[in-house]
Amino acid sequence: MKLQLARILRLPRQLVPFVFIALIPVVIMEILSRGQYIEMITWSYKHVVELLFNEWIVFSLLLLFIAIIGRTKLAYWILSGILLIMGLVSGIKLKILGVPLTPWDIVLAGEASDMVQYIKNIFTFKILFLIVLFLASSYYLLYRTPLFMKKIALKERGIIAVIALGMLTAVYTDLPLPIQKWCGIQASVWNQVENTQTNGYALATFLNTKSMFNDKREGYDDKAVEAIVSQSPKPVKAGDPNVKPNVIVVLSEAFWDPTVIKGVEFSRDPIPFFHKLQQTGTSGSMLSPQYGGGTANVEFEVLTGNSMRFLPQGSIAYNQFISHEVDSLASIYARQGYTSTAISPFYNWYFNSNRIYKDFGFSKYIPIEYFKPNYSGPYIADSEVAANIIHATELSDGPDFVFANTMENHFHFYPGKFPKNTFDVKGDMSPSSQGMLETLAQGINASDNMLKELVEYYQKKGEPTIIAFWGDHLPALGDDYATYIDTKYISGKDDPDFLKKMYSVPLVVWNNFDTEHKDKLNISPSFLGPYLIGLSKQQGSYYTDYLTQLVKKVPVIPPKDYFQAMNINEQDLKDYETLQYDIIFGDRYAYKDYTVPIINSKYMLGFGPILLNKIEADTEDISGRSEVTLIVHGNNLPPLGYVTLNGKPIPTTWQDEHMVIARVEGNLLKDGIWDIQVNVKDSKETIVGKSNTLPIEIGGR
Repeated sequence: MKLQLARILRLPRQLVPFVFIALIPVVIMEILSRGQYIEMITWSYKHVVELLFNEWIVFSLLLLFIAIIGRTKLAYWILSGILLIMGLVSGIKLKILGVPLTPWDIVLAGEASDMVQYIKNIFTFKILFLIVLFLASSYYLLYRTPLFMKKIALKERGIIAVIALGMLTAVYTDLPLPIQKWCGIQASVWNQVENTQTNGYALATFLNTKSMFNDKREGYDDKAVEAIVSQSPKPVKAGDPNVKPNVIVVLSEAFWDPTVIKGVEFSRDPIPFFHKLQQTGTSGSMLSPQYGGGTANVEFEVLTGNSMRFLPQGSIAYNQFISHEVDSLASIYARQGYTSTAISPFYNWYFNSNRIYKDFGFSKYIPIEYFKPNYSGPYIADSEVAANIIHATELSDGPDFVFANTMENHFHFYPGKFPKNTFDVKGDMSPSSQGMLETLAQGINASDNMLKELVEYYQKKGEPTIIAFWGDHLPALGDDYATYIDTKYISGKDDPDFLKKMYSVPLVVWNNFDTEHKDKLNISPSFLGPYLIGLSKQQGSYYTDYLTQLVKKVPVIPPKDYFQAMNINEQDLKDYETLQYDIIFGDRYAYKDYTVPIINSKYMLGFGPILLNKIEADTEDISGRSEVTLIVHGNNLPPLGYVTLNGKPIPTTWQDEHMVIARVEGNLLKDGIWDIQVNVKDSKETIVGKSNTLPIEIGGR
């Protein structure tokens, strides 16, 4: 008893060395996340209190790991490994996308693979030297000094766990002493670069985690929402009520106009058709909330009318905030007899798209699992997306709302990405910048050809049609905006026009029934939907009615840092923020008068139900034969579908949407009843589509 008490009393003194060794991963993590030694040193003496908070958090986590694992040295290596990986990935993300790693990035696994090729860029000699220094210093302190105990007894582990949790709780609650409040420490969730640069990576991450669970809004209730909705004047719907134009919205991946860079010459115009539409019809720009990635957030704004400016920077709305029905362009048009279809040349699970499109009121979603495998470089060709858009509208009897995004021009932009490059670029720049611009030109040329194909098809068909086409964000051309700086498009991150130049994406809106209509647009993506509803002369919602009025006063919503410079009164956006809060976090009071469900009960993947109606085969005795060929007839047979025989997959060749050919061989060649079905799997081996089962009798006659 006395021995145990003595060990417990010695515990605080034994833990003191861990206070000092915890500083090592703090320093290394800061350098990795910032990418520079000097910046870390400058921050450490300018923000001593924040540095101490980072040390406090890491020390608390180290104690917690020790309590859980029971071995001090192993706990240190595991925690340090996690922290250093986080710092390294944050540095990579900051270089590519201009935003550090945040807690909600764990849901961004799909785009994480895109960053792998850039890891080599951060493993400079300095960083490798830093890692070696970390390993050497940690090893020396842990194994060559008598300061650190090896194991912790079970009772002591319990005491350490209580201490660690108490220390972390103190930071989380800022109690019992509000030191963070006294020192003016707070999370800049709207500017994550400033957040990490000021608070340090560990503290910024901790404060971000805290903000994830704080979604309470003062002054929010049903009366507040009703007051805003009732004060919004209803737009007057004009035009022929019997005319319902197709509305096709194309989000073109990383589409941007590089010909605006002065001093850079292209061997030919990479986007001639887009330039033609800019001159002859409605065009302009949108201020994207993203740079280099995060396509889903731009899509979120356009489809729902909500704004990422009211959500933490770096967050992904689809993964974090959408878990219920949300009125969108899909459901708004569906209420007026439209068939709403989403088309994406990527996996159905990416950004939770399958669930999200259902929540948005689409009736169909065509993911990559239902595409023909027509690739250009590493991704599906834009021409294949155009073909699917056309096919979707051909299948429906009435008007269509189609939302499609593309992938051919997706990051990266390294030379050799496409099978053939037909563009040359000249100017005062490095070979690296030249190569990336030539690759970009090839990619956006395919996008331009897609736009031309769509316009010419619907022009010839004669159905009233609107096509909105724009880029989601500027392409990430090298680390730290390398190509943009190299070509002198911007002077650097402190360029006075940085926001406008690096976040403005080009937009055109074409239609074939009101050719005199020509607007010059300069808007945020959340205002595109109300504009299209007005152009198509269809009935919107209370939300689009409100946004139709707001855009006249505040057409562009920048980050809060720019409000003063752009003469934006934050109070003018409070009602907007309240309505969005009601939709995303609140009780959706404004939906109470909806009589038609937002979610379509017949929502499906693919162009329609996979239906088998006939199977041709030689049904005579099959003994002694090496294989049997099955010709399977049906409707909506997907290109990547495969035939199963009694539940077992067999080799399948797709002919068209009405026929596939399958081979039966090996031990499956048995007389009896064969149950034939066509299935579709995604990249996670999940079956996402099934046909009916059609039996066929083989042999036995």
